[in-house]
Amino acid sequence: MPRCASERAGALSRSRQEAKVTQTPNPPAGWYPQGGQERWWNGSAWSDNFRPLGSEPTQPYAQPAYGQPAYGQPAYGQPAYGQPQFGTPQKSHVARNLLIAFGLLFLLIVGGCVAVVAVVGKSVNDAVNDDTLGGPNNPLTITEGQAFEVHGFEYAAGWDIVDDPLGGLLEIEDLKVTNHRGKADRLFATITLLNGNEIVATATCTADGIDKIPDGVSATVDCSSADDLPAAYDEITIKDAF
Repeated sequence: MPRCASERAGALSRSRQEAKVTQTPNPPAGWYPQGGQERWWNGSAWSDNFRPLGSEPTQPYAQPAYGQPAYGQPAYGQPAYGQPQFGTPQKSHVARNLLIAFGLLFLLIVGGCVAVVAVVGKSVNDAVNDDTLGGPNNPLTITEGQAFEVHGFEYAAGWDIVDDPLGGLLEIEDLKVTNHRGKADRLFATITLLNGNEIVATATCTADGIDKIPDGVSATVDCSSADDLPAAYDEITIKDAF
C-alpha cells in the first residue's frame, strides 16, 4: 500500500476511535423542566407530553458507572436541562398581605368615623328631645329677683332686670349661679321677656370669665342683649341653649 494512503487510513481510524470515546450519550428518559412546566424526554427526543411543574420529583441524571463518561449537555438542537426541582415553588404573598393591611386600616378608619357620628348624633338627638324644665325645648318661667334652679344650676335670689344707662338696652344685674350638676359644666342660657305670646326682648347669659363652672363652685352670670328694655312685659323665661 502506498505510504500516503496508509497514513490517511490510520488518521481516519484514530478519528473514529476518538469520536467513540468523546461522544456524549443522551440523558436518560424522564420528566424535565421546560417553560414553567415539565416535558417528557424519551431518551432521544422531546415528546408532546406535558405536566405541571413539580408534580413529582424529576429523575436526576444517573451516576455513570466506573470507566464510563459522564453525561454531558444534550446534543445540538436539544434543549438544555435544568436541575431537578422538588415540590411546588413558593409564591410571594407580599401583595396579598398589603391588601389585607390596607383593608383592616380602612375598616378601622370607617369604624372610628361611624363611632364619632353616632356620638355626635346622640348628643344632637338628646338636645332636640330634651323636655327637662328649663331645657332647650321647655323654658322655665321665673320671677324677677327670686331664686330658681335649672337642672342642677342653682341661681340665687336678688337679681334685677334693668336698662343700660348708656343705650337703654336690656341688662340682667346681680345674677349668680352655683353648679350642683356633679361635674364641671358650661353655662349658656337665654332669658326671654314676653308680652302675651310675643317675644319682646332676649338676653344671652354665660358664666363671667369661666368656660366650665367646676362642681360646687359659684360664678357671676354675665347677660348681654341687643334689644332695648321693653316698656311692658308680663313673663320672664330662661332655658339652656343646649
